[in-house]
Amino acid sequence: MNPNNKFWWFVAISVSITLIIIASLAVLFWQQLPPEEKSLLLSIIKQNFLYIFSAAFLILAGLGFALDGIFHVYIIPTSKLVEETTLITSVNPSHRITIEGSSNIMRLARIINEGADRYEELQKNVEQRIDLAKAKAEEEKNILAAFMSELPEGVLICNAECRILFYSKQVKYMLMGADNVIPDSESGSDIASFGAGESFIGLGRSIFNIIDKNLVVHALDEIAEKLEHKEADISSNFVVVGKGNKLLRAEAVPILSHLRKFTGFIIIFTDITQQTEADRIVNFMLQSFTKSIRSSLAGIRSSIEAIIEYPDMESAQLQKFREIIHHQCITLGCVLDNISSDYSSHFITQWPLVPILAQNLVESIRSKAEEKLDIIIDMEYSDDQNRVKVDSYSIILGMLCVLNQLRNETANRKFTCNFERKGIFVNFDFIWHGNPIKIETLRKWDHQILILKNEELPLSLKAVLQYHEAEMWSNVCEGERDKSYLRLILPAIETYESEKIRRITILPESRPEFYDFDMFSQPGQIPELDNRPLNELAFTVFDTETTGLDPRGGDKIISVGSIRIVNGRLLHDERFDQFVDPERSLPFESIKIHGIQPEMLKGQPTIDKVLPFFQQFAEDTVLVAHNAAFDMRMLQINEAETGVKFINPVLDTLLLSAVVHPAQQDHNLEALAERLGVSIVGRHTALGDAIATGEIFIKLIPLLAKMGVYTLKDARIASQKTYYSRIKY
Repeated sequence: MNPNNKFWWFVAISVSITLIIIASLAVLFWQQLPPEEKSLLLSIIKQNFLYIFSAAFLILAGLGFALDGIFHVYIIPTSKLVEETTLITSVNPSHRITIEGSSNIMRLARIINEGADRYEELQKNVEQRIDLAKAKAEEEKNILAAFMSELPEGVLICNAECRILFYSKQVKYMLMGADNVIPDSESGSDIASFGAGESFIGLGRSIFNIIDKNLVVHALDEIAEKLEHKEADISSNFVVVGKGNKLLRAEAVPILSHLRKFTGFIIIFTDITQQTEADRIVNFMLQSFTKSIRSSLAGIRSSIEAIIEYPDMESAQLQKFREIIHHQCITLGCVLDNISSDYSSHFITQWPLVPILAQNLVESIRSKAEEKLDIIIDMEYSDDQNRVKVDSYSIILGMLCVLNQLRNETANRKFTCNFERKGIFVNFDFIWHGNPIKIETLRKWDHQILILKNEELPLSLKAVLQYHEAEMWSNVCEGERDKSYLRLILPAIETYESEKIRRITILPESRPEFYDFDMFSQPGQIPELDNRPLNELAFTVFDTETTGLDPRGGDKIISVGSIRIVNGRLLHDERFDQFVDPERSLPFESIKIHGIQPEMLKGQPTIDKVLPFFQQFAEDTVLVAHNAAFDMRMLQINEAETGVKFINPVLDTLLLSAVVHPAQQDHNLEALAERLGVSIVGRHTALGDAIATGEIFIKLIPLLAKMGVYTLKDARIASQKTYYSRIKY
């Protein structure tokens, strides 16, 4: 109850009791008087009624002023003293008490402030020691989180209630696509591209939003059955369709406690789209090969059987059967050649080509040639920053095979390698004393399979060169007729194509916001949220900017900003920020407040496009806003037009502030932020106000707990009892 109300209720009850006692005594006294004294007393009262009434009025007025002075000098300052001291000891150690009251209360406030200075200094020292003690563990956690987020496979971790605790960047790309991101206010294109039935991926959200529930449940049932039978392999595999119709193989693995109790699971995603297509091609090749072989073998078999059965057949007939056999043998050879060529082409499509310095490539060839072939290569450097893009294993093995043939052909064991940039190519010249290699010899080398001692690739040199878009020939060195060279030409690249290469992992200063392993112990979301503690719930903190403050008068939403809170943390990577075309003019008075110009809203999506998107963003969470009655009213007036109805539970930081600080007069966003030590960045922007409201709400939770407000139901009931809950829009 408001201390103002408490005090005046106390005064009213005290005065009432006093009057009852005085009246009772007066009645008793009156009854003891003889009749003549009663008459005399009544006569005196009638003659001096004005004086008696004036004296009584003055006494009551003096008593009222005295009580009001006591209230403002002692009662209110004492309540503020309690509230602001709680602020210092709980959420804002930098806060200092500034109140007016009696000299003793102000002296007490100064003593508390001095104690707060020492408390803050001690707290900083303790925090520094704790930070030092936690530094190593936190660094290891950050390393683990950073490495997991950069794994080539997509990794997603859920708790036992199928709520997402971690998702890597690859999962977001595989399941949601590179373009499917939370929209920002720069453009509405993301709203337009967000397909019907799609959903968000985020901490605390259900995995069933992004993967068919039946698949997940089946996998968990299979895992449970394997655990029950104590099988060695307790994983479960299934296939899901990702963004852009990508086929993803999902392997689900359980997470067990030390008591072998199921606490969650990991799903590892691998893109098998190319593999599936390649397998289809191989299967088609196998079927074609089988059909062709079967047909040719049938012709050969029937011809041989005829020759065996009729050994004395005419020579002309025998010659026909021989021609059939010869023709079918040639056909079989062609089939095998085609299959070999097709298989080589299929095989090399699996290679990743990686940028490499030309100098490093030649150095690798040099060292391996000396080690494996006893060939000496002297290197002549040019520009050591030239880069080429290769599969290093196949190109090095190919060049070793070439050098081996070159040694046998020229009888040289020593070569000089010179490489330099020529236009868009890098030329690698292997030089020796003697004649160049004939073109016919090079063509023979082209078709030989790459085999060198114990190393082999089922590919020809030509296939490797073609895949690298490379060329190779031999000629006489210009100006030196006794020297020749074998030139390998590879396309040069200007810079590293880093988007296809695993980048160096940069460790973040703080824990990434796309995972929270502390949520393993959190219970799952259920419809009956009333009895859930506030610190266990997921929240969507939001704010709207509008054309004005009169929803009933036709004012419209022009901006929606929102951010999520999961496990007591603001998730800055999971936010919503979108301009809205109000399809009406903007009053100058509103522009002065929020700074949104009419041209900023041109081309933005209308409210019927934005609200369904925002509803999905806020799904399964508690909505939080400052002065939520206004923002909820702005959402409600669009229900008929958009068909979107928000049924989420709602909490209001304005009302919660009145619950924890009933003695304070100001509960606007600025005053509340100042009291709690929150900095507002981007005031009167939807996202800026939403972020500030989220930080305020997180600091209000422990203050509410000190007042016995722990659950969502407690917070809602306490809010409804405040004066501000009567505000309607």
